[in-house]
Amino acid sequence: MHLLRTAPGRLLSVYYLGSVPFVLGLLYFWADMSRSANAYEYSAAAALGLSLLYVWMKIWQTIFALRVHARITGVLPYRWSLGLLGSIAATQTLIQATRFVVLPIAALVLLPFGYCYAFYNSAAAYVGEEHRSVKAICRWARSQAKLWPKQNHLLIGILWLFGLVIFLNVSIATVLVPFLMKSLLGVETVFTLGGVPVFVNSTFWVAMLGMTYLFLDPFIKTAYVLRCFYGSALGSGEDLKVELKSILSSGAKLLAGLTIFVACAVPVLSAAETREPVSADEMDRSIEEVMNRPQFSWRMPREAARPEAPETKGPLAAAVKWLVDKISSTLKTVAQWVEDLLERLEKLMPQKKGQPSSGQSNWKTTARIVLLLLLILLLAAMGFVFLRIWRRRRTQPVENVAASAVPAPDLNDEKVKADDLSSSRWLTLAGELALEKDLRLAMRALYLATLAHLADQEMLTIESYKSNCEYEHELNRRAHENRELIVLFSKNLRIFERAWYGMYHIARAEFNSFADNQKRIFAFAEK
Repeated sequence: MHLLRTAPGRLLSVYYLGSVPFVLGLLYFWADMSRSANAYEYSAAAALGLSLLYVWMKIWQTIFALRVHARITGVLPYRWSLGLLGSIAATQTLIQATRFVVLPIAALVLLPFGYCYAFYNSAAAYVGEEHRSVKAICRWARSQAKLWPKQNHLLIGILWLFGLVIFLNVSIATVLVPFLMKSLLGVETVFTLGGVPVFVNSTFWVAMLGMTYLFLDPFIKTAYVLRCFYGSALGSGEDLKVELKSILSSGAKLLAGLTIFVACAVPVLSAAETREPVSADEMDRSIEEVMNRPQFSWRMPREAARPEAPETKGPLAAAVKWLVDKISSTLKTVAQWVEDLLERLEKLMPQKKGQPSSGQSNWKTTARIVLLLLLILLLAAMGFVFLRIWRRRRTQPVENVAASAVPAPDLNDEKVKADDLSSSRWLTLAGELALEKDLRLAMRALYLATLAHLADQEMLTIESYKSNCEYEHELNRRAHENRELIVLFSKNLRIFERAWYGMYHIARAEFNSFADNQKRIFAFAEK
C-alpha cells in the first residue's frame, strides 16, 4: 500500500494501459454474446480479439511488476528492447494462458489453490537473465511459490476480503449515484429509466467485477513482487544492498565511511602489532596484570584477597576513596590508550634515513598536549552543564512559590477553568466566599474544585470547549464502576446549574447539601 501511494502516477498508468482495454473488451464481449442475434457468426473472431487483449494486458502487467521491482531496488533489471518485449509476450502468453484451467481445478480441490495462485503471480514478477525461457520462469516461480505458505494464504485471505469490500462499495455507489443525480439534479439515466431489471442482469455484475479487478489487482501484483523480492534476497542479499543504498543516500555517507575505515584499520593495526616478537618478561607482566583484575579475584585464596592491615574507615571516606580510585584508574587507562595509539601511529609512519629522533618525539609531545587540552575542555564543559542543572534545581522552589502567589481568578468570568487553580486553592476560595455570604460564587468554586480533583484522579480531562454534560458523560465512561460517585456528581451538577444559570437566591441548607456531596465525591474519588 505504501509502495503504491508513494509511487508516481506513471507507474499505475503502465498497469491501466494494459488492463483497461481488456476489461472493456471483456464487458463488450459478454454483453454482445448475451444479446446479439448474430453472435454465433462472429463469436470466433470476437474471442480471438479478446485473447489478443488478454496478451496485451499480461505484457503490461509484467512491465508494471518490473517497474515496481525497480521502485524497490532503484535500478531497472533490464534495458528495454523489442526483443525483450517479444520474449515477455511469448513466455507470459504460454504460462498465463493455463491459469484459466489450473486455477478453477485448484479451487475445487482447495488445498493447492494458494500455491497455484502464488505461482502465476510470481511468474509475472520474474527477474532473471535477460534471455528468458519458459522453463526458467516456471522453475523460478515454483521456488517462490513454495516460500512462506502461511504468509501466502493469509495474504490471499486479506486481499480477497479487501476485494469483497471494493465490490460492495462499487456496486452500491453505481446503484445510488444515478438516483441521487435524478433527485438532486433532475438528470435521467439508463439506470433510472430501466429500473430494477438494469441491476439484475449479468452484464451489470460483470461490469462491477471488472471495476473491482481494476482497483484490486495492482495491490495483488505489488504484494507478490515484494514476496519475490524478499524470496530472492534469501540467496542474493539484495534486501541488504537496498537498505545500505538507502542509508548512503540519506546523508550517512560520512558515518559509513568512518565505520568502514575503523573496520579496516583495526585488523591492519592488530596485524602490524602481532608481527613483532614478544619477550618473555613482557608476557609475564601481561599475565600478572590480567590475573590481578577484579573479575579474576575469585580464583585467588580468600586470605590473599584481603588487605593485611585494613584501616577502619567510615562509609563516606570509603565512598570517596572508591571514587578517587575509579577516577585514577580511568585516567590511567585513557593515558595508556593514548600512548598505545601514538606508538601504533609511530610504527605506521614511514621513517627516513638520517632523520633525527628528536623530530619524532616533537610530534608525540604536541599530540599529547592537544589531547590533554581536549580532555580539559571536556571536563570544563561537563562541569558547566552540571552547574546549570544544579542552579535550575535551586531556582525551582522559587518558581513554585511565585506560581502559588497567583491571584485568584474572577469567578464571574465564564472563561475561568477548573485547572486554573488546584483543588485545595478552590476549596480555600470557596470557604472565603462562604464567609462573605456570597453563596453563588462559593458554589461555583466548590464545583470547580470537584472538577480539578477528578482531573487529578484521571477521571476527567479539563478542556475549555467541554460543557458540564460532557464532563458528566466522560465521568460515566471512566468511572462506570463507581456508581455512588456518579450519582453524587450528577446531583451536584443539577444543583449547580440551577444556582449558576438560574440566577435565584441560594438557601444555606442547599449550599450545605452541595458541600456535603462535594466532600463525599472527594472521598469516593480517592478510593
